Amino acid sequence: MMVTARAPWGWLVGYLVFGVTGSLASHSHSHGQIINGEDCSPYSQPWQAALFADDEFFCSGVLVHPQWVLSAAHCIQSSYTIGLGLHNLEAEQEPGSRKLQASLSIQHPDYNHPFLANDLMLIKLNESVVESHTIRSIAVATQCPIPGESCLVSGWGLLRNGRLPSRLQCVNISVVSEEQCKEVFSPVYHYSMFCAGGGPDGKDSCNGDSGGPIVCNQHLQGLVSLGLDKCGQPSVPSVYTNLCKFTNWIMKTILTS
Repeated sequence: MMVTARAPWGWLVGYLVFGVTGSLASHSHSHGQIINGEDCSPYSQPWQAALFADDEFFCSGVLVHPQWVLSAAHCIQSSYTIGLGLHNLEAEQEPGSRKLQASLSIQHPDYNHPFLANDLMLIKLNESVVESHTIRSIAVATQCPIPGESCLVSGWGLLRNGRLPSRLQCVNISVVSEEQCKEVFSPVYHYSMFCAGGGPDGKDSCNGDSGGPIVCNQHLQGLVSLGLDKCGQPSVPSVYTNLCKFTNWIMKTILTS
């Protein structure tokens, strides 16, 4: 069973897990994908952020405050260009979009303790943004996810056919039980995680969608974190950071940093 962080493009990360003992060896990935999704309606996810390094997209994030973006902790860089209000990454300049700089990012203090747990960080934009119909923050869920609940994941990355979409992709998936999540990810499962997807339709997130939002009931429920090496397998969900566990840390960090 191969468990891999939903890594930024080009990062050689991931882990091969043998049984429940947690014996690990490295494995590589270079691209990510939303599996069996479709083009999002333009600007229907106005909280979606694109993270760029040297003008190359490598992770997603979520605007949760006019000056703060949430993303996966394993996406950390020394500095970022953050795209907001984007739908088509190939467009020269989309009306209502902005690209801002950021150099302060704060990983959760318990990230990777235990292994792959607490996978979130906050990125502070160098300036606040004015919210509009194309750029808008989203509230973090205070209630934890309910099994069977339908949620929406969005991100950019390779499609199942191997092509790279320029437009933001969306896919609806359902939250699965904690028991099923533990069964699939027993070597690394932690209460900071929840699972979704794994339906017979093969809809899924995949590595490269790191830090992107999973939205349930119009609230930000989680961030794309990790999953098995082969994405979109029936009965095999993927893992998301369980943000209902971190509302106090998020609020405190924003207020004091």
